[in-house]
Amino acid sequence: MRRMNCNTITPEEFVYAARDFIELSNKYFDSWTIHQNDNEILNTYIKKEEFVSHRDENDKIFLYRAEYIIFYNLSYGVPSFSFNLWDCSGKLLTLEQVREISLMKISKEDFYSVVTQQEHPVMYRPYFIIHPCHTAKIVSAFRYTSRNLIITFLGLITPLIQLNLPLEYGL
Repeated sequence: MRRMNCNTITPEEFVYAARDFIELSNKYFDSWTIHQNDNEILNTYIKKEEFVSHRDENDKIFLYRAEYIIFYNLSYGVPSFSFNLWDCSGKLLTLEQVREISLMKISKEDFYSVVTQQEHPVMYRPYFIIHPCHTAKIVSAFRYTSRNLIITFLGLITPLIQLNLPLEYGL
């Protein structure tokens, strides 16, 4: 397997990390699934669907359907995290609504520098995507010390988005 540089991983390394992550997900009953096309490694992704709730400043509770997808970003050579959130009527949330329900209180400018909406390169429809340059920084910092870069990355971004990551992944 060919290594690219300390800020990137190969598609094969991504698939290995994804399969390892799925084994742990199954062990912890966390409902992530892997989707693979043996003829096209770049279309491999892992996915989770769940419902998440948010309590606003008036103590009103909202329920959203969430879809999370992690795929290999060929341009940056890193795993990319994408997601969508829908309200109870099935309407896709806007980027500003996603920022408002973030567990982190973060300025618009800072949030928009990390999260953007674009056409998904594997799903071919709009998704919110954590900008891959931030993932490259994580890969650089944790590449040789992380047991699984996907778990490390998810552990670092869960405060930014509505994703429940069982603590068992860190054991």
